[in-house]
Amino acid sequence: MKVAIVVGTRPQIIKSAPVYHAFQKSGFDCDIVNTGQHYDYEMNKVFFKELDLPDPSADLNVGAGTPNGQVSAIIGGLGSLFAGSKPDLAVAPGDTNSALAAGIASSKAGVPLAHLESGCRSNDFRMAEEVNRRVLDHMSQVLLCPTAGCVKNVRAEKVLASSVTNVGDTMYDSLLRFIPSLEMIDAASKYGLKDGEYAFMTLHRAETVDDPAALRSVVDGVGSLGVPVAFSVHPRTRERLKSFGVSAGPNFTFLEPLPYVETLSMVTRSRFVVTDSGGLQKEAYWLGKPALVTREETEWGEIAAAGAAFLVGTKGAKIRDAYRKLDRVKPGSFKATKRIFGRGNASENVVSAVSKFLAPRGKTGR
Repeated sequence: MKVAIVVGTRPQIIKSAPVYHAFQKSGFDCDIVNTGQHYDYEMNKVFFKELDLPDPSADLNVGAGTPNGQVSAIIGGLGSLFAGSKPDLAVAPGDTNSALAAGIASSKAGVPLAHLESGCRSNDFRMAEEVNRRVLDHMSQVLLCPTAGCVKNVRAEKVLASSVTNVGDTMYDSLLRFIPSLEMIDAASKYGLKDGEYAFMTLHRAETVDDPAALRSVVDGVGSLGVPVAFSVHPRTRERLKSFGVSAGPNFTFLEPLPYVETLSMVTRSRFVVTDSGGLQKEAYWLGKPALVTREETEWGEIAAAGAAFLVGTKGAKIRDAYRKLDRVKPGSFKATKRIFGRGNASENVVSAVSKFLAPRGKTGR
């Protein structure tokens, strides 16, 4: 049994790592294909090492470029690869250009597709990720949903998949593995920051960083809070800050993109998180930190409903208003609903769902 997991970005690698290990443990022949969508070493290869993943069986090296150019290059590369390797199943995690291209390439090659993290919906079609995830769900034969709400979404859309399963969130599996070691990693002090006194911030979505007014408003709004801000800057965001002439106040500490475990350490030792990332919203939630989400909508409405995240958009007034509410967030907000993302065995559930799908085709792991 041959399975190909297609990754290209930090979140995809984190989602896929426990799945790869679970497939290997169950006797599947599992390959990882790296598209190279995130081309900086810090944004990609370092995560392979941290998560004990082998070198990818193929690296398409698509690098930077327009979304259309990236998708086109990945489709072409995967088409040639699948024609030779003939996997029994392709797994596309998340909602990136790499995931969308993997879905199209799989469909054209006649390779069944499993969408990992299926059913997430923000209902904001300005987000390329929202379009990608919806298209992927409708191309996939196996939908691997992280929450019961995601299952409801695909059922409501009458998606014609062969298998729809609430497997839980595989990012939670990855995080649980490293929690015991986080207390021994003091990333904050390395940057002159004190535990519980700073905000950890990331921005990368096009609707925020490609809009000069939005990017400036977020930076100014967060800067006006008067707290130290550790800003882990995506390469694309750094370029936009420079080209738009957006400067930050003296309370900002600019960081390079951080390795996975160091990111978790920074979140753990922070007071709160500011982000437009879907993955970091969840990591903050699991680590018990409130988040100011610089978006109008989120695919993780469960976290906002629990009172653990505030949708603040890009306006300074909303950022400041939500900041004043942070001290009202109680630890119970995080604990009471944590099981909505599963029990930390999502990767085993993925293997089970895939095995059930492939069994009628005469395919098994061992």
